[in-house]
Amino acid sequence: MLKELSIRNLVLIDEISLNFDKGFIVFTGETGAGKSLIIKAIRLLLGDRFSQDYLKPGAKEGEVEALIWGGDFLYQRLKDLGYQETDEVHILRVFSPKKQRVFINGEPASLTDLSYLIKDLILLTSQHEFYTLIDPEKQLELLDEFADSFSLLKAYREALARYKEISSQVLALEKKLEDLSVKKDFLLFQIKELEDLKPDPEEEEQLREEREKLKNLTFLKEQLDLTSKSLEETTSNLYQALSSLEKISSLDRVFKIYAEKTSGFYYEIKEILREVHAYSRGLPEDSSLLDQIETRLSQYEKIKKKYQRDTRGLQKLLEELKSELNLLEFGREDYEDLKKKQEIVLEEVLSLAKDLSLKRKEGSLALTKLLKEELKELGMEKVEFLIEVNSKAPEGSNLGSYGLDEVRFLFSSNPGIPPKPLEKVASGGELSRIFLAIQSIIQTKQTPKTVIFDEVDVGIGGITAKKVGEKLKKLSENTQVVCITHLPQIAAMADHHFLVEKYSDLGETKAVVRPLEKEERLKEIARMLGHPENLELAQQFLRESS
Repeated sequence: MLKELSIRNLVLIDEISLNFDKGFIVFTGETGAGKSLIIKAIRLLLGDRFSQDYLKPGAKEGEVEALIWGGDFLYQRLKDLGYQETDEVHILRVFSPKKQRVFINGEPASLTDLSYLIKDLILLTSQHEFYTLIDPEKQLELLDEFADSFSLLKAYREALARYKEISSQVLALEKKLEDLSVKKDFLLFQIKELEDLKPDPEEEEQLREEREKLKNLTFLKEQLDLTSKSLEETTSNLYQALSSLEKISSLDRVFKIYAEKTSGFYYEIKEILREVHAYSRGLPEDSSLLDQIETRLSQYEKIKKKYQRDTRGLQKLLEELKSELNLLEFGREDYEDLKKKQEIVLEEVLSLAKDLSLKRKEGSLALTKLLKEELKELGMEKVEFLIEVNSKAPEGSNLGSYGLDEVRFLFSSNPGIPPKPLEKVASGGELSRIFLAIQSIIQTKQTPKTVIFDEVDVGIGGITAKKVGEKLKKLSENTQVVCITHLPQIAAMADHHFLVEKYSDLGETKAVVRPLEKEERLKEIARMLGHPENLELAQQFLRESS
């Protein structure tokens, strides 16, 4: 239930704060007074996008603020979204040309959270919503809402999503197996070619190093030979120097230190000499090995160029090709298992679709009966109304997001004329009353909410308007009803009456909204009746309407 609504800097509105109660609430005023601004504010609360022309000229930012009660339902929604859990929520939207902000119970929030939170607490209907009645998909949604089949529809959609996913996997695997079957011989050839190569990055690197050595084998041997001779001569000289130092070390301590250092040099040079000899012995006697290495590296380069990959890439490719061959050999079993799983899920989907169809058909009969009664109360005593549920054959190709069913609302306002689809025969006024009748039925089955009607009085007047007012009044017994109206027959039924007025202040046009009590309400009803000075007529009209 909408308890409070505040609007600041919205088009013609400076600032207004309104308090609401239970029951039937109406907003009236002259054409162009600004009643549509109330609807704009509500739409912003529902998460609509802000347009810059909503902001009052000269203002830097505007606000729409509301306090909404929602009981346990709201408590759970807030909990789901991670906000402070209460049975009423404070909403604030701040908008400016550069930035928009949303707050839920004082916490920064997103428009997505706002829409999710409010969508089942406030229902806003206007001519646009009335005309959605001609959309078969909307008709189906309304039937599901009445038949309470949304949980079944959700289960169906989840099963359908699984079926589509598995079907996609089946098709992909089927195509993969077909492609692999066609290129099996080529696959085997590629695997053999790579296995013959035995690609190994470490081997390739070692071969490159060996090749560089062998290319300079003669020069390397010469230099190592010179190195060996120099080191041998050095060790011999160091040995003689060490011997001399040891002989005189007893004469002065410093000679002993020299002897120790020389000994270290001697053994270090001797170790280097040993390693040089070992390296030299490891060199090939001739360069015949170079040809073998060049041949092996040539194989690497040829295969790398062919497959456009480096050696590590060739290793990975070999693994991939072996996996594909394995898939070809054993994938048929996986394919058959997947097909069986697909059939099982399809059976589940079709079973849910059939249950959904049955529930809709049962619901269509009950809703049709109730709608006829509601429409009679709205001055449509002789109408024919029929809800047609046509189910397609239970096959996988016929499965849509709503199941197997196509729903059509059929209508005739003239006795003897067979009912036809709403979009072909219903006027705007008839659509608004049919919509009101449906909401009157559905709202008794739902979480209490605020239902806001804009232009529900389009195309009606006289006794029909009175009956629409009575229906709105009756609907307000179970849920808060807010109505923007031009008709005194509807305004007279209200429990609470607000007037929207426009005035000029120093050349600036402004809109204000204020609650009406007693005499002020009489004046407004008299104006709506076309006799602004005849308060007695308005008094009599209110008595007759109550």
